[in-house]
Amino acid sequence: MIKLGLIDDNYILSLSALVHSSYLVNKIATTDCDCLNESEILIKSIYVIDTFDTKLIYKNKDELRSGYLVLKKILTGNTDIPLITMQKYALNMILIQKNINKISDLKILIRKKIDNYQENSMMSTNLSDLIAYTEEIYTEYIGIIRPRVVVSGKKEYLEKNSSLIRALLLSGIRASFLWDYYGGSKWQLMFRRKEILNKCEKFFI
Repeated sequence: MIKLGLIDDNYILSLSALVHSSYLVNKIATTDCDCLNESEILIKSIYVIDTFDTKLIYKNKDELRSGYLVLKKILTGNTDIPLITMQKYALNMILIQKNINKISDLKILIRKKIDNYQENSMMSTNLSDLIAYTEEIYTEYIGIIRPRVVVSGKKEYLEKNSSLIRALLLSGIRASFLWDYYGGSKWQLMFRRKEILNKCEKFFI
């Protein structure tokens, strides 16, 4: 694993994907939006596990622009309640990723579960089926990890969209693994925020 401390395109793209996951979780939980199309790039990223190249994992950076815009507001100190909520989700996903890293057997089990889906030609490529399978991974392996991500929103929206929300949380954890691989840390969000913001603005021009 590399720890470059270099804020490059891979760093920015993985961090934007993490925040985009948080953004969609909050949006779905509070507005019941139809976010399947927006979620697709994130859900599918979970199953691209043979590379660390974020440009291959997230093939269209413009689909993560909402994540970048939220990240920009966070880095400039915006304290709106929805932003604080999204930031909390993202930080919890980072903590879960760190805890998964400490349990090598768990990483192996999750990898096998993903491999099983990819290797089983009988399994559907339909996005709804992929979301259901991803929720199964989250429930079976991630739900036991602390801290838990407690999602706030309207009860009816949470119940209706529980599968997609859990799948998006797993996609955020996946993005956190990538961000960590490229040297990302919570401290950088505090002490290098101006540098991160400048790189974001150049990357998403």
